[in-house]
Amino acid sequence: MHLVYLVILVALAEYLLLGVLVARARGRYQVAAPAVTGHPEFERCFRVQQNTLEQLIVVIPAMWIFGLTLSPLWSAILGLVFVLGRGLYAYGYLRHPARRHHGFTLGFIATLALLAGGLLGTIKALL
Repeated sequence: MHLVYLVILVALAEYLLLGVLVARARGRYQVAAPAVTGHPEFERCFRVQQNTLEQLIVVIPAMWIFGLTLSPLWSAILGLVFVLGRGLYAYGYLRHPARRHHGFTLGFIATLALLAGGLLGTIKALL
């Protein structure tokens, strides 16, 4: 499970980095807290961070359950695919919003695989 823990920590570090980008954009584009609208560049940074948070709520427990009930190695691999997808999503969205889909899709497929594996592993453990 140590690989799973490491990947979860990498995913959380990626999320913190996105928070730093939001804070920098807030200052650069003079969007005073608590506002979450303003300059389009700030709004993109903010949406990337918020969408990542929304995904982490599903991914972290799914990784944990998948790793505990089925395979820690595959859980960690799929978690890394998610982190890579989130990175591509952020890069694409911040450059040009229409280019976010490839990264989103990659991360979403990893999320679905983690959920399916967690469900399969849990059912297997129950039987």
